[in-house]
Amino acid sequence: MKKLFASLLAAASILAPSVAMAGNTPEDHLKLWKELQNQGVTTIYNHKVHCDGDSDGKYYIYSAMLIVCQDNMTNHLEEHTWTDNDFDTLRHEAHHVVQDCAYGSIGDGKTGPIFNYEELAEFLKLSSWSQDRLIILYNTLEEGGLDEISIQEEMEAYVVASDISATVIGSKLIEFCSE
Repeated sequence: MKKLFASLLAAASILAPSVAMAGNTPEDHLKLWKELQNQGVTTIYNHKVHCDGDSDGKYYIYSAMLIVCQDNMTNHLEEHTWTDNDFDTLRHEAHHVVQDCAYGSIGDGKTGPIFNYEELAEFLKLSSWSQDRLIILYNTLEEGGLDEISIQEEMEAYVVASDISATVIGSKLIEFCSE
C-alpha cells in the first residue's frame, strides 16, 4: 500500500502545477476538513491554548486533534477568511493524520513517514522544493531537536502540503483511516 501511495504522490508532484494542485479550492479544503471529522479527528481553529502566535497548527497523535491557527486570527475560536498559508497548514496537518493511520489506528500515538528513506529521497527530488530549500528545512528541524524519523515525517508533510491537493489528501484519509 505504501508503494501505491508513493507512486501516486510522485506522479502528482511531477505533473504541471495546475494539474497537480487541481482540487485545491476553498471548497476542496472544506471537504478535507469535513473528512477529517468523518474519520474521528477533532478539528479546531484558533484555539486560545494552541494558537499562541508560535504555531500555524498542530496534529496531536494521542488525541486525534488537529488545530489550525489562522493568519488573520483576532479572536479565539472565531473563524476568519482562510489564507493560502492556512490551507497549506491544513494540508500539512492532514497528512500527519494519514501518517498516524498508516501506522495503526487514529489517535493511538503511533506514527511514522509514509515513505521509506529511499522513496522519500526520490519524492523530495521530484518535488517543487529546491535542494537548498530542503536543506534549510532539514537543518531547521534538526536544530529544533527532532530525531531522524520525525524529521522525515515533517519533510514529507511539508512537501505533500506544497505539492499535493486537498482532494488527494482527503482520498488518502479515506484509504488509510477508514476501517
